[in-house]
Amino acid sequence: MTQARPKRFVNLTRVWHWLKDQWIREVPEDFALCEFDCRKLQCLEGEWDTCQRRLSRASGELMPGTPHPGFRSKS
Repeated sequence: MTQARPKRFVNLTRVWHWLKDQWIREVPEDFALCEFDCRKLQCLEGEWDTCQRRLSRASGELMPGTPHPGFRSKS
C-alpha cells in the first residue's frame, strides 16, 4: 500500500527541482570543449569562430593511447 507524501515534502521537492534547474544546465555540445577544456578564460567572437581546436573537437588530444605530437617514447 502506497502512502501519500505530505504536502510539505511535495512542495520542498518542487522548490528543489526549480533551484537545481536554475543552477545546473546542460552545456551545448558546441560549447562543452571551450567551457571545460580550454586554457583561455574568454575568447573574442572572431577567435571562437575560427578556433581550430574547437572546430576539430580537439581530435586526438583526449583519446587514450594517442600520443601527444611532442611526446617521445623512452625506447
